[in-house]
Amino acid sequence: MRNYVSKVLVGSGLANANTTDDVQPEDLTEGQIIVLDADTGDGLVAGSKNIQFALGTAVLGEPVLSAVIAKSGIESYNTNAYQAAQKKKQTLTVSAVPTAGETVVFKAIYHDNHSIIPNQIKQTAVSVTCALSGETTTTFAAKIAAAFNLQEFKFVAVTSAAAVVTFEGIVLTSESSYNSIDRPESVNFEVNAPTGEKSGTYAVATTVALRLGQGSPAKIAWMEEQAQGRRGFSDRRMWNDTKKFQSSADAGSTYDVGVISAQDLVAGEMQGVRSNPIGVIIAAKVGTIAAINTNLATAGISPVVIPPSS
Repeated sequence: MRNYVSKVLVGSGLANANTTDDVQPEDLTEGQIIVLDADTGDGLVAGSKNIQFALGTAVLGEPVLSAVIAKSGIESYNTNAYQAAQKKKQTLTVSAVPTAGETVVFKAIYHDNHSIIPNQIKQTAVSVTCALSGETTTTFAAKIAAAFNLQEFKFVAVTSAAAVVTFEGIVLTSESSYNSIDRPESVNFEVNAPTGEKSGTYAVATTVALRLGQGSPAKIAWMEEQAQGRRGFSDRRMWNDTKKFQSSADAGSTYDVGVISAQDLVAGEMQGVRSNPIGVIIAAKVGTIAAINTNLATAGISPVVIPPSS
């Protein structure tokens, strides 16, 4: 029995102060998000006991409403600010070429999950042969890059300049809609160079560290599908679960995220009354979650700010 009730509201936060001009849910235009007193339908006040969120849709007067959350049942409210992702970059410097005619192997090893099967390690391996004469560190570096760029299975972009080969993680997914096995990926990798008396001399260095980032349209779309699902649950391994999920995320925007986790009393057949989790996830365009936080603070609900990943 699934009792967890969640809503994912993606749009722009809108101020809803408790004044004579309270914003009503039915007046919201598409993408506007407000928080309100679920008992009065107006903005929050210090004495509000139950809160609710509303998201405007393309049809005026038909907003999406979250479940009613008792303020006394709120366990946490956390926010995450947008942070841009940063693609990892490594360099391989050739300081001595292999023995003439020697063939050596270079590898790019990937540590992230690039498919529906988790916890996989994959690699791209190439063989490069040193010329019988006239090979320089510059020409051999160019050979290494060219060998990688001939490969179909590759999650890094490879270039060379002088004696340096540069490897940079690529963006795997940038769309705002996903089928049942897609997800936004951040590529972590490392370059492996040969060692040995005849293999040449190489130095591998990380010049740009990996940063996963948060709040990009791709990640918001994936989060929306995972939390909200298409039938109240998500099973991404089902053979017939391949429909595209149309996200509400704007491909040209970035988002701050707020998550309210609470407990709600639920009555079930033969189960009596018990406490079950309930929650709301708000993805508000950068700079607009402040309006929602201001209104929540009126009722004594303040966020714990979770710092971005490093």
